[in-house]
Amino acid sequence: MQIQIDNSSNRPVYQQIIDAVKRDIALERIKLGEKLPTVRQLAGELVINPNTIAKAYRQLETEGIITTRPGSGAFVAEMNSNISKSVRKKIVIQELERIAIDAVHMQISNEELTQWFAEVIKKFKNTFGE
Repeated sequence: MQIQIDNSSNRPVYQQIIDAVKRDIALERIKLGEKLPTVRQLAGELVINPNTIAKAYRQLETEGIITTRPGSGAFVAEMNSNISKSVRKKIVIQELERIAIDAVHMQISNEELTQWFAEVIKKFKNTFGE
C-alpha cells in the first residue's frame, strides 16, 4: 500500500488516507482479507500523527471497508459488507455531490463531467463486473 499525502490539498489528511485505501482496494492493489499496516507502522511511514491514521481506520471500519480484530489488526473487509444498500447509497451520493460542487466552482460542463466519470468507470471495469 502506497499512500501519498498532499499537504497542499484542501482534503484533510485522514480523508486522503481513506481515499487511498479505497482506491487501492478498488484497483485490487490490496486484496480482500489482506492485513493493513498497523496504525503505528503507517504513521511512521507517512510521518504523521498516529491519531490521524486511527481516525481514518475508524471511518473505513464504519463504512464497512475494513474490519479490525483486537490483537490482530485491520483487514480489508469482504465485499458482502453488512452495510445496507441505503447507507452505501448515502455515502456515494455525498461524494458525488462534493465532486459536483467542485465541478460547478471550476466551471466544468455537465458533458465534460459525465465523460470524465465514464472514463473513471472504465478504469475500474473489473470491479463493476463488466
